[in-house]
Amino acid sequence: LDADAVALEAAKENVPSAKRFWLSDAWSAMPADISFDWILSNPPVHFGLKSDFSVLSALLSEGPRRLRPGGALLLVAQTYVPVGLLAP
Repeated sequence: LDADAVALEAAKENVPSAKRFWLSDAWSAMPADISFDWILSNPPVHFGLKSDFSVLSALLSEGPRRLRPGGALLLVAQTYVPVGLLAP
């Protein structure tokens, strides 16, 4: 899942065993009934020079509902990003 088509093509090369790839900004282009064993993300946290946590917030709010039982949501974020404050 990525909003950048170039990044998605790189993911296809780096993770050839993955079953699906989605071009989408957070969940907007994904069917509501899709679920995952793992969600791994290094979400964007800025738009230009301005901090923007909207994609991270969407991952945190919707991600747990998209996981299958026993699934995991793993994120990478810089230390200044208030992940704990954004989590529901």
